Amino acid sequence: MRINFMKKFIPLCLVSAFISLSSPLLAKDYLADRICSDDKRFSTFQTCFKLLEERNAKILVETGTARNGVKNCAGDGCSTVLFADWAKDHNATLFSVDIDPNAIAESSEAVEHINNMVQFITHDSIAFLRSFGQPIDFLYLDSYDYDFENPKPSQMHHLCEIEAALPFLHKNTIVMIDDCDLPHGGKGKLAISFLKSHGWHVLASGYQTILIYPNQQ
Repeated sequence: MRINFMKKFIPLCLVSAFISLSSPLLAKDYLADRICSDDKRFSTFQTCFKLLEERNAKILVETGTARNGVKNCAGDGCSTVLFADWAKDHNATLFSVDIDPNAIAESSEAVEHINNMVQFITHDSIAFLRSFGQPIDFLYLDSYDYDFENPKPSQMHHLCEIEAALPFLHKNTIVMIDDCDLPHGGKGKLAISFLKSHGWHVLASGYQTILIYPNQQ
């Protein structure tokens, strides 16, 4: 009876966190207490962290910082905090760029304890990527809010981002795009088509899409 009682009343988030932390598959569960196993981003974030580990990623770039820190992980994914935690544990650097200084301030405050692993840049993401000047091991695109009634501006912006970043991507780079499973193809529609035309392969798709170079599967 006691076991049934616990199953009935322990939140799914806590159950999944316990299972994940005790699993030998990941040394640390970066999603624990933040994103539940039934969240729309859970499986792709897990795949992402597995790939980051396997490929020993050192330079992580994010466009569109997590504007609410950890206040709305279910809504916006709190990506900056998750990637900053991973960077801290793996001696990597996260570059997070956003044109909105308020979003930068919120996100910076959320990772204040590990700020030395994150470089925040208040700038247009396309211009930033064009001048990045070094190989990118992981690229996460989540800038420019998506308008269901007028999706093209967001889609074009993400296409321009991937075009700007392309010279700095290599055959071991991981690309992940947020907000893809939305009407009219979501944020990644044009960027994904562009990468596929350059030989990239969709490894995982859902609310987020992960692309890799095919000979690295």
